[in-house]
Amino acid sequence: MKIAVSNPSVAPHVQQTVMAYHDAGYLEKFYTSFLDHPDNYISSFLKKFGPVAKEVQRRSFHQLPIEKFATRPFPELIRSLSARKLGPVITDKIWEWAELSFDRWVADQLTSAIDVVHTYEHAALATLKKASELNLFSVYEQPSQHHTFFSTIAKQQIVLYPELSSASSELLVNKKADKRNKRRDEELSLASLVLCNSTFTQKTLVAGGVDTGRISIIPLSFPPVADITRLQSNHKPMVFLYAGNQSLRKAAHILYRAWRECNFTASEAELWLIGKMVLPEHLRSDLPGKVIIKENIPHSELMELYKKANVFVLPTLADGFGMVVTEAMSQGLPVIASENSCGPDIINHMKDGWIIPAANVDVLAKQMQWCVAHPSEVALFGNAAMQKAKGYQWAQYRQKLAETVFDKWQQFRQAKLSV
Repeated sequence: MKIAVSNPSVAPHVQQTVMAYHDAGYLEKFYTSFLDHPDNYISSFLKKFGPVAKEVQRRSFHQLPIEKFATRPFPELIRSLSARKLGPVITDKIWEWAELSFDRWVADQLTSAIDVVHTYEHAALATLKKASELNLFSVYEQPSQHHTFFSTIAKQQIVLYPELSSASSELLVNKKADKRNKRRDEELSLASLVLCNSTFTQKTLVAGGVDTGRISIIPLSFPPVADITRLQSNHKPMVFLYAGNQSLRKAAHILYRAWRECNFTASEAELWLIGKMVLPEHLRSDLPGKVIIKENIPHSELMELYKKANVFVLPTLADGFGMVVTEAMSQGLPVIASENSCGPDIINHMKDGWIIPAANVDVLAKQMQWCVAHPSEVALFGNAAMQKAKGYQWAQYRQKLAETVFDKWQQFRQAKLSV
């Protein structure tokens, strides 16, 4: 079996997918936009310039020989720079141009010399059409929930909280979003196999009209586990950590409201907010107690913050997985996660973390208050979270992915032969 992977990103979970196929001897080519590699002369040149060196290094992928990569770097470099320098509307237009042109480029590269193409949501329509023409088995990875679920909940939140209205939130529900969602529906209809990472995502896909028989769930894994022990103590203050874009989707506004409702003193609790603010700034102004805000930090620094905090909070309205959950647990941090995430798949409620309903300010506030009142139990939950993380590492994810795709491809071949 020969597999081509197509994704404009080289995010950690994408690299794990590529390595899963490489380890199994299936990988033919990885089509992507831009990456840092010792034998990539473009990245080597760009790393000489201080302002872009860190951005280049964030895209490091050294585990494969350069011959396994096919790259189209410049649209992605333009998109990345625009995200840092321009407003959300222009950045969004550049993102769409980069995604769609990447998709068309990959489609032009496909031939019948491969057996399987593995694509990703929204950057796949032209590729999937070409795969269908060539009668290839196509894998479509759906990292987020079905669009109908999120569109509904986003509109509800804007009605409930009009102060959420902004240029960024408008992009979630405007006519352009409708057009993109139609594209996603067409992609889903063409895929031989739809991969998702959580039961929550599967439920939204089925509700959105995708046949259950075409869906497979493979949760993303935990990163390497920290060599630490959470101590049982009356440690004060209790540190709550949030990491990710502070956005409507992630329900940062729900967290702000819950924090205000708790009204902890600085000696009782602290709130650390890590990530870019994409909601109106006034929503988090004058938060009570001690609040530390860092909008842009290296991932290595975030991994250290997990070890220093006591509880991770992800009140998300809709997250297809939420890798911050597995990262936090691997570092001994129990997680308060909404049901609209990977939480129900990997957290045992009241044993190694807590599952709460999405969009419920009162329940989130009460759970945070419980944590402040029970520091020894929180430490025990953190140790249990680390034990959970040890049981499912990336090697197991890679093996499960390769086996699942091989089995589904075999079924696809047999179905063709029987026609």
